Amino acid sequence: MADYHQQGSGPAFVYVSGIEGSGKNFYKQSAGLVRDHTVITFPLRPEGRYGMLELVDDLVSVIRDTGFERVTVLGESFGGLVVLAAALAHPHFFERMILVNSFASFPHRAKINLGVALYSVLPYSLVKAYRTKTAPHTLFSDDVEEEDRRAFREHTRDVRPEGYLTRLRIIRGTDLRARLPEIKVPALIVAGTEDHLLNSVAAARVMTAGLPRSRLKLLEGTGHMALLSNHAHVREWLSEFDEI
Repeated sequence: MADYHQQGSGPAFVYVSGIEGSGKNFYKQSAGLVRDHTVITFPLRPEGRYGMLELVDDLVSVIRDTGFERVTVLGESFGGLVVLAAALAHPHFFERMILVNSFASFPHRAKINLGVALYSVLPYSLVKAYRTKTAPHTLFSDDVEEEDRRAFREHTRDVRPEGYLTRLRIIRGTDLRARLPEIKVPALIVAGTEDHLLNSVAAARVMTAGLPRSRLKLLEGTGHMALLSNHAHVREWLSEFDEI
């Protein structure tokens, strides 16, 4: 079972992180949500032989261990793919879900194949240097302040390359588009219009079209790490479920 961090009181709100897997990059949103929610975060498995099934089991184990019967869950990027898989396997645990800059199938296969190749054959120091150089363009938009960029770098500094590689392979092998109509959990699909890592808007439209109870929300001018943006306010987004 995954370790988890819990703060606040009230209905449960669970955050599933992106491919970096630290579970620590939700802090800007937690600050508002803890006023009236129990916010639960946890790291993804760091390394080893595992697949989507194990990640879904980890999420469900965290929910069970906290004692909540139903939760609101937010999946960011890769975390959204995990949430979709969990909603298919265990729908009774999920009252609502928010998917931020996520996808049911990663739309850029060449990028995934390149990522797998880089993490497989290159020294991690070179991969990390490349990631650091490209992050300002691919991950952050202008509305993410420097202190939050530094915090992201600090939170991801010790993430093992084996974890990245395993999760890249999971992305490459997962396509849930055909099963989206089976998911009845109300879903808010959020996409930044300046996401340079993936075409989040196109991926969001695919999910919105497939999920029977969903609503699309576009964040103008916001990049891939939208939850670090000063323009993202998850607590306020919850009111939009009244329209779903």
